[in-house]
Amino acid sequence: MAGIDWSILSGPRVTRRTMMKLAAATGSMGFASWLAACGGEEDTGGTPATIASGAPTSASGTGSTAVPSGATAATGGATAATGGTTASTEGSPTTMARDPDAKAGGELRLGYGISQILTLDPAQVTQGIVAGELIANLFSSLVQFDEDLGLIPDLAEDWEVSDDGKEYVFHLREGLTFHNGDPLVGEDFVYTYGRTTDEAFASPHANKLSLVTDITAQDELTVAITLSDPFAPFLAVACSRGPGRALTPISKRSIEELGDEQFGITPVGCGPFMIVPESAEVGAGFDMVPFEDWYGGRPLLDKISVQIIPEPSSRISALEAGDVDMLDILPNSGYEQVKANDEFTIVERPGTNWVGLTMNFTRPPWDNLDARMAVAKAIDRQDYIEKALFGLAQPSVGAIAPAFGWVYQPPEEFEDPQAFDLDGAKALATKAGLEGTKAVILSSAEDSRGDEVLRNMLSEIGVDVQLDQLQSAAANERWLAGDYDMNVNGSVVDADPDDGHWNFFYSEGPWNTYGYVSAEADELLEGTRTTSDEAERRQLWHELQARLAADVAYVFLYHAPDLVVFHNDVKGYRPIPEMRYMESVWLDR
Repeated sequence: MAGIDWSILSGPRVTRRTMMKLAAATGSMGFASWLAACGGEEDTGGTPATIASGAPTSASGTGSTAVPSGATAATGGATAATGGTTASTEGSPTTMARDPDAKAGGELRLGYGISQILTLDPAQVTQGIVAGELIANLFSSLVQFDEDLGLIPDLAEDWEVSDDGKEYVFHLREGLTFHNGDPLVGEDFVYTYGRTTDEAFASPHANKLSLVTDITAQDELTVAITLSDPFAPFLAVACSRGPGRALTPISKRSIEELGDEQFGITPVGCGPFMIVPESAEVGAGFDMVPFEDWYGGRPLLDKISVQIIPEPSSRISALEAGDVDMLDILPNSGYEQVKANDEFTIVERPGTNWVGLTMNFTRPPWDNLDARMAVAKAIDRQDYIEKALFGLAQPSVGAIAPAFGWVYQPPEEFEDPQAFDLDGAKALATKAGLEGTKAVILSSAEDSRGDEVLRNMLSEIGVDVQLDQLQSAAANERWLAGDYDMNVNGSVVDADPDDGHWNFFYSEGPWNTYGYVSAEADELLEGTRTTSDEAERRQLWHELQARLAADVAYVFLYHAPDLVVFHNDVKGYRPIPEMRYMESVWLDR
């Protein structure tokens, strides 16, 4: 650790440039580049997999306004086209000067592309888009992200990190409250830490706090956290608004009054919006209204109506008919149609995700490497993308997204054992005795296009694929129980490669429900968390990617960009990849 000054992570603003500077010393650039969340089983309704899919990063609408990747808005004087107008403000999202033309009031109807919201409890949510798009509005956290993916104040107005990277001290804002009126103070973070790490509670995010040896409320406005070892992505993966939800503060009284289950349906948060309890309806959605006492000031909208619309074509129809004002994710199938319509604004940013097909190692023949590799080699990823995703994605050779430039290996630079080779796949299938094998893909997606493509591809090697499409809750329950043959899913809104790997590929990871156990992979994963040498950490990730590909832990399929679309009268949207901070949004009506 010698020579590394971890105190450059101290607040009140850690720019992306500063985080890259640390990355150069530690190999942790990933957390500077992307957001923290990790998705588990989730359905965006726009793709056959479990991740938001989008359009090419060079999109430019001939009708609708398109904001290409790299565009920013609403901070630091940056500008972005939204609905044919240009907005420019300065400061952080919570202190920024509002657009002088902004109008308060009105209801935003948000068409939400998911079949079911499983929970709104930050410590339990496994649906990445829920964490990034809904949790982020109901709950604030210690820090948040700006459009340039720097870390800026949220509940903590300032913080210090010790030179050795083991001590964090957060200074909270004065006068913070939960939605139920209870004061939000340092002890609430101590309570939240205990709740998240309680083995009986079984939070899938507890591992992000595994290096914490002590957390103390020094007074009402000061929280001190001690780690056993430096963990560079700690702020992003455990302390950030929305994605880094392990330490998102929870009201103790609300848990005592509601219980964990009801809290997951009608949570008491501390963010810019609060849920209307009587509006919450499983499978339908809920309403959010402004939290008048939010430290950043009352949001501009009077209400956000979250309307669950699972089927992609129905979402597009609702948008075009004016039944909704905004889609959280633009389905691939409607991209060209919406792009040609000058009534809409499309905002695009690079996505941070991977999607793959896994086979259950506990169910023969998928315990046989030859059988898994036969499946991998039978899948032409580019053809899959063209047929299933309308060409709007990028082939993947692993779980490291292109955003992680310091460690990402493009397909042409990676000796991929899973590369498409139908003759080789057939030979391996014969060796493994796959002819006539029946396999069921467990899915919660409303659009079965991708599963049908996989069915056709795998029929070439004698595998008879059937589809088992369930509601999200039922599919999630079976996925967590390991009750499936095959499953297409992945990770979304990641801050560091650690986010998209540990939970899925560590032998005891909460989302390793398919039985992958590799002492070598475990050792490599542990090494990436403890080393501070850039070259060494990069080498560990490369070795891990090669190991996972060779073991066919997953058949890695694609990475997708992030797309959002709204009517041109929706203003003030700030594009942060796979996040939806809505307090600045207003309606020009």
